[in-house]
Amino acid sequence: MTARVPARRSDPGEGPPKGKSFLEKAAYVVTPGTVVFALLYYFGSTYRSAYYAYFGVRVGDLQLSPQDHVLGSPTAIFLPLLILMFLGLSGLLLFAFLDSRLSLRGMEDLRRQVFWGLTAAGIVLLLLGFPVFLRPRWWQEAVLLRLAPGWPRALLPPLIVALGAILVVLALYLRRGSSRRRERLRAVANGLLVALVAMVVFFDMARYADLAGRAEASQDTVEGFSRMTPIMIHSRQPLPHAPGGCRKFGAGHDPYRYTCTGFRILAKSKAQYFLVPESSQGKRSPTFVLRDDDSIRVHVWGTS
Repeated sequence: MTARVPARRSDPGEGPPKGKSFLEKAAYVVTPGTVVFALLYYFGSTYRSAYYAYFGVRVGDLQLSPQDHVLGSPTAIFLPLLILMFLGLSGLLLFAFLDSRLSLRGMEDLRRQVFWGLTAAGIVLLLLGFPVFLRPRWWQEAVLLRLAPGWPRALLPPLIVALGAILVVLALYLRRGSSRRRERLRAVANGLLVALVAMVVFFDMARYADLAGRAEASQDTVEGFSRMTPIMIHSRQPLPHAPGGCRKFGAGHDPYRYTCTGFRILAKSKAQYFLVPESSQGKRSPTFVLRDDDSIRVHVWGTS
């Protein structure tokens, strides 16, 4: 005989079960690890795209995996992250010292003056964001062309805008209010300014990754591609424009009668070799694309 279990009566005062909020649900998907991996992938792909674009190769033709892009990210972000961490730590220590000094009795007037000074300087630097990101002609002629080409011209103007946002955040911290409304407005302003700083830093790091990729490609060209793997190609037909020429053998070497040298491997996809001349003499040279099929056989020499 089966006993019937009485149904549980609901408490009239007990409301319906609360569902999880959107942020709580998103936290299961967008974890910190996912965000870090996505950032590493983006900066790594930006670095590799700039590197291979220097040689006229589209990174999409290489069919690289996400892991390949992530492995290229340390070169693109290590130095700027190190500099930002050092500057951030130094700035926090300096501001903590300034805040402690201005919190002493009798420093209220000076604290108010520092607040207005930081606010004015920050707003002026924030207003530079319009010419920095819109890049009008007068801005390029009056400012950008006067900066050294490369890193200063590409990275300094956006960082100045981020510095303005940071100064305003510090000023708002010095001007702590007692009313709840003022504290709420200050929290909203801080959130917007911190978001602006994050956007500018992301923008600058992406530009740094692009510049780092092109600089690395230029350095490899100057060094004659010495870090790339030299190869010997056995082919059914002579390869035109082979840097080391092609040597023909007799019928005993069928079907690969020609041996061509003078190449180094720039990259390899599933169906193609991307080759550069072994001796570039420090000058930019064309990139050779060779289809990987049964018409060739590649002999790897190893790095020298």
